[in-house]
Amino acid sequence: MGYLDILQGMSLEQISAVIEVIQQSSDSFLFILDLNTDVYMVSEKATKRFPFDSTVMENSTEILKGVIYPSDYAMLKADIEKCASGEQDTHALEYRWLDRKNRVVWISCRGTVVTGTEGHRLLVGRVSELGKKAKADNLTGLRREARFRLNVEALLRDNPESIRYMMRIGIDNFKEINEKEGVEAGDEVLQELAECILSSVDEKVDVYRLMADEFMIVDASDVAPKKPRAVYNEIQKKIAHTAKLKEYSRFYTVSAGVVEKDFTGRSAEEVMRLTEFTLNEAKRNGRNQMALYNQADYDEYLKRLDMRKALRRAVNHQFEGFEVYYQPIVSTLDYCVVGAEALLRWHSEEYENVSPAVFIPILEESGLIIPVGRHVLWEAANICKKWQEYIPDFHVNVNLSYVQLYRSDLMKDVEKCIKEVGINPDSLVLELTESGYIETDERIKELFRELKEKKIDLALDDFGTGYSNMRYLKEIEANTVKIDRSFVVQALQNDYDYNIISHIIDMVHSLGSYVCMEGIEEKEELNKMMKTKPDMIQGYYFGKPSPADQFEETFLRVKDSP
Repeated sequence: MGYLDILQGMSLEQISAVIEVIQQSSDSFLFILDLNTDVYMVSEKATKRFPFDSTVMENSTEILKGVIYPSDYAMLKADIEKCASGEQDTHALEYRWLDRKNRVVWISCRGTVVTGTEGHRLLVGRVSELGKKAKADNLTGLRREARFRLNVEALLRDNPESIRYMMRIGIDNFKEINEKEGVEAGDEVLQELAECILSSVDEKVDVYRLMADEFMIVDASDVAPKKPRAVYNEIQKKIAHTAKLKEYSRFYTVSAGVVEKDFTGRSAEEVMRLTEFTLNEAKRNGRNQMALYNQADYDEYLKRLDMRKALRRAVNHQFEGFEVYYQPIVSTLDYCVVGAEALLRWHSEEYENVSPAVFIPILEESGLIIPVGRHVLWEAANICKKWQEYIPDFHVNVNLSYVQLYRSDLMKDVEKCIKEVGINPDSLVLELTESGYIETDERIKELFRELKEKKIDLALDDFGTGYSNMRYLKEIEANTVKIDRSFVVQALQNDYDYNIISHIIDMVHSLGSYVCMEGIEEKEELNKMMKTKPDMIQGYYFGKPSPADQFEETFLRVKDSP
């Protein structure tokens, strides 16, 4: 005879008495859940802490709704259903209950299904309050995120004014350490950093280890205040000192995001989001630095998230709101139009006309630049074929993002486009930016070689800014170099930069490539910069970017010299 068979022969009162006897030797709350009848039996001790009307409850699925934190109920119900169906025989969850004062209490609920001879199933287990257990990290000796949430939730509820700041710290190159030196090396770094943090703050200041390589400092102490900047600087110094003692055999940096003041009305979940955002801001701004939470920056971040959703909707609705504009490129031989650059624009009812400088980085961050870039490629190729009826050698320039280079099969897309549209490969010119990211990538260099073999020309965009250099130009064998407007403006203002541009153009020509000068807006600018002997000009002086029909009407059906 099994334990369940014995229980089935007992009355509910007898089972309840057994629970109470066992309960005396445990700080946890014991329970039995009849998975067949939905009867829930719990110790009397639990009824004093939580809003149970009795130790024995029928229709417990509904009754538990009044005890379990609303957003956790679905998770619990799904897990219990698996136990009832026989899909699993154990139950182990951490979630939230509400006590008799309607305060959140994190609990750990663990149980095992016991099956009788006739298939009757009981879930027998215990409920423990996580707040009574300091959930510690054995590696660093610090308390973990679950404990942080419990403590901070109580602090935010009962005494938010006492919190001076919260600082979230992350290791900048932790992934590389694990990958190159192994997990043990990563563990050593975590231990070292924990020691550096603990020795930089008062013992009354709380320090927690969160996920992976992140730590949290919570200063709600009554000791003499220490500014977050001073704490962060001290941590940096201790890290550098530790590295020096180990003869720089391993070196790492940390970034930090700090939220100060105004904790009233906030939840632990909200604080986690704000500190995560601020830490990421520090990393986005170059790493190895501390960032302070700024509400305006966070609002802008949320706006970007909303805009990302709007962009995704637009992509999923046949690229609704996207339009390709075209800016003329003219030959310096006769100032006749020889091509155009395809430039993406986006309009939505919510955001109206959005600057490419705003929405294109969001497309890149989200990966949406891949389908959008493919859409632009097809649009530009089709319009190029049409306009070749006016100018047989007309070409169109299409910008490529580094995301397209790294995360899509660009060669396949370009070849498919050329074949389906039916244009010559040399009608397309692919403009490359972000050269600093791809300069040393062999896979990308191989892609460039394949494009050249297929007679698809490459143009190096924004030359004179960022990472652009002559060695890179030689390695990718770009057919055209586009000198950026900012460089042109400098050359117009002083002879030194003017002479630099002249020499650059001479060197580009010596490599067998062409030069397109961007940003010419006035007649005087054109006259001066023409002396440097560029091959093509692009700028407002000859025409602003415009929709395809307007471009066609202005530059192709009627040809006028400037």
